[in-house]
Amino acid sequence: MKAGWLQLDGWHGRTQQEVEIVGETSQRVRIRALTKTMLAGRRGYLAVGAVALVPCHAVRAEQVPGVAVVEF
Repeated sequence: MKAGWLQLDGWHGRTQQEVEIVGETSQRVRIRALTKTMLAGRRGYLAVGAVALVPCHAVRAEQVPGVAVVEF
């Protein structure tokens, strides 16, 4: 399993949250939440240990400098 960063763009700017990358497809990445994780849109939050599919462009392997790290 690889560590990664889920990035979200919102009205408050860009944020990132640490996640674990479980698997990949051609268009999506399967992630596991390490903390309570906010998802894009109206999908709400992902509980600790829960798994979800997110778009490939939303996950980065490295932390991006200058982007706020969010913990819930």
